[in-house]
Amino acid sequence: MESQENTIIISTAQFGDIQIEQEQVFFFPNGLLGFEDLKKYVLIADEETDPFKWLISLDDTSIGFPLISPYFIDYEYDINKKIDNNNQVIFAVVTLQNEKKRITANLKAPLIIDLSLMQGEQILLPTEKYSTSFEIIVNVEKGDK
Repeated sequence: MESQENTIIISTAQFGDIQIEQEQVFFFPNGLLGFEDLKKYVLIADEETDPFKWLISLDDTSIGFPLISPYFIDYEYDINKKIDNNNQVIFAVVTLQNEKKRITANLKAPLIIDLSLMQGEQILLPTEKYSTSFEIIVNVEKGDK
């Protein structure tokens, strides 16, 4: 990871070398479940992977989490917590291929990212309504041949 004043260049497995601004860095005071030591992240939106986003760790750039809005999966998704829709967004962490070769989303432990504070947290919902491995059915469109 190189750094020049407000700009950082990181090498990622998903996107190769990318340049980010210091003000694009999110801080997760408690890390993520299983990755409590990793605190600094950048959120990457890429046209080719839309509607998925990527949360890349700046503490270990080999670690990246695909994310999706839980509302793409369940439009009535409810975390029973007041969210400031102007400044906060909710994401579910995605597993691209689990042991059954399926794509799943963790709706039980969503991420809440505050865009104004540049902070995030992962919360564990105290309900059995949502699963840690909700299967996502992906429609892949193929271009003209």
